[in-house]
Amino acid sequence: MSEFVEEALKKANKCHEVWQPIYDKARDDLFFQSDDEYAQWNKRDADARRKSGRPVLTIDQTAQFVNQVSNDERMNTPSIEIVPTGNNSDAETAEILQGIIKGIEYKSGADAVYDNAGSFAIKCGIGYIRVDHDYSDDDSFEQELYLERIVNPFSILFDHESVASDGSDAKYCFILEKMDMEEYKKKYPDASTASFSVTDHYTGDNINDEIILAEYFYIEEKEVTLVRDINGVRTLEDDEELSEPLQTRKTTKRIVRRCKMNGEEKLEESTAPGKYIPIVPVYGEEAWIDGKRHLMSLIRRAKDAQRMFNFWASMETEMLMRSPKAAFLAAAGTTENYADDYLNPDNPGVLRYEQTDAAGKPAAPPQFIPPVQIPAGIVNARMQTTQDIRATMGLYDSFLGQQDNAISGIAIDNRQREGNRAIFHFADNLLRSITQVGRVLLSAIPEIYDTPRVVPIIGKEETNDMVGLNGALVEGQDRHYYLSEGKYDVKVVTGASFSTMRQEASEVYQNIVASQPQLMAVMGDLLFKYMDFPGAQSISERIKRTMDPNIFDDTQDPQVVAMQAQNQELQQGIQVLEGQIAQLAQQLQDKQAEIQIKAQAEQYDAVNDARKYELEIEKIRIDAANKQAELDIKRGELQLKQAEAIQRQDNKDRDDLREIIIQLDSGGNIL
Repeated sequence: MSEFVEEALKKANKCHEVWQPIYDKARDDLFFQSDDEYAQWNKRDADARRKSGRPVLTIDQTAQFVNQVSNDERMNTPSIEIVPTGNNSDAETAEILQGIIKGIEYKSGADAVYDNAGSFAIKCGIGYIRVDHDYSDDDSFEQELYLERIVNPFSILFDHESVASDGSDAKYCFILEKMDMEEYKKKYPDASTASFSVTDHYTGDNINDEIILAEYFYIEEKEVTLVRDINGVRTLEDDEELSEPLQTRKTTKRIVRRCKMNGEEKLEESTAPGKYIPIVPVYGEEAWIDGKRHLMSLIRRAKDAQRMFNFWASMETEMLMRSPKAAFLAAAGTTENYADDYLNPDNPGVLRYEQTDAAGKPAAPPQFIPPVQIPAGIVNARMQTTQDIRATMGLYDSFLGQQDNAISGIAIDNRQREGNRAIFHFADNLLRSITQVGRVLLSAIPEIYDTPRVVPIIGKEETNDMVGLNGALVEGQDRHYYLSEGKYDVKVVTGASFSTMRQEASEVYQNIVASQPQLMAVMGDLLFKYMDFPGAQSISERIKRTMDPNIFDDTQDPQVVAMQAQNQELQQGIQVLEGQIAQLAQQLQDKQAEIQIKAQAEQYDAVNDARKYELEIEKIRIDAANKQAELDIKRGELQLKQAEAIQRQDNKDRDDLREIIIQLDSGGNIL
């Protein structure tokens, strides 16, 4: 074994000693969230229950919270931005650097890389992001940077002395990998077959079929002389002679070495670009106790409550399974003649039975067996464990969008903010790590893009452009960009992804044009520029060609600009006067309408008064007619009475005359 490999093994074993307790707990967290039948049960207890025929249920309540937190991070992916911070730096070069990084992210599928690391931090407390480089293609000598997922975080042995929250202070790191032995012998036919064995997790079931290799990154610090002369600040080359420098001092230059090794020797060796270890950790919930790092996942404190929930759910199911299937208890011979009725007791109006059993002895009536009642303690315990799961994570129903006892909008927002604050450290740690990824890329770009070349960049508006570097130029480029000059730093902002911003911009422009259609002549090209349907960009270009060229001309004569400003002021004054005239016209129209309404009201009142008088006259006329009718009736009655009286008088006179005639006749005096 070489001295170099022996020293590397010592470091790796020390890292394993520090990281193994963290990784063991992280593995248990991941296993707990798997679909294994023993994931959320003690294996011995689960086997004992299954052996006795009792249910062993797993009703996972934690996955919904893990997915919610993880998806919130996906919806607000951080964006790397570059800012100039030193001499010889400028905003245009910063924009070029930022465009290169966006191009690297796009080509690497950075969303998946960040989501993978963030998801591991949530699920088990630790994830990693890797920055690597390779040739652009098989026929090129130019290299490019890219980001890569690390799907097995436990294969990383990170510098155990690193204390930075983003791993920026790490001085070395190991990546352990398994390789098929046959493939290994083809690639390294003369190399030893000894594995770089640090932990039992990487020995494999069949050691003869595979070998463990280590990819080792370490920082080598080289002492150099820093010179400040008339050309600025620079590093003195080894064979360069000084010519009256203004100032010099000794400093160190960081060189990242990279090698692949087995258990006895180096297999490959190279230099990694930049000055940082290109492996960036993403921590979950971090705590330090007695100088030791502790990392926790989102669900670690909720695991006991979840196990209790599974236990009580299984107990409840077990009691229901043990409840009697028969609804009645009866002596033999008492119900056989009415078997159909007892099989369907809801059908007959009366359940009958024999008063004697099969032996002919008197028998008691069949007894109804009520269904089993689940003890309230089990039901309450299961409900309480549900609350315990949420309480241990600080997340409640409102965080999942479910209704709770918060009624007002303010109360609901406050409850949701409480949930967001409870898990904000996961998103914040991912933000810090992506910031470190930006620093790694920023320090590596000048070394990878060090020759004259044309590279693609992605602008802030997702435009795909080409730019020449280090002396190369493209059509329309009016200056040179040297990425090794100047100092720049990284900042990361969070928010919706560009596709969402594009949709938002499109909606804003549509609303502006809808409310002020005259602006279509000023910004119609922008309206269609941010739309995604086929042909939208062609429409944008066509509208742009029909617009006033002065809108796009930034080099006009100052006098022309002043005259245009005065003209604009006059136009604004005219618009104000037109507004005042329109306001006065509206007031006049309102006054005329008021007068017309008043006249109509007066006319309406006059018509109502005339109608009222007509009604009163008609009423008088009707009353007079009624009175006349009454008089006519009374006159008729009087005439009838008079006629009756005359008739009675005539009848009486005739009777009296007849009586006189009769009397005279009887006396014989007068016939």
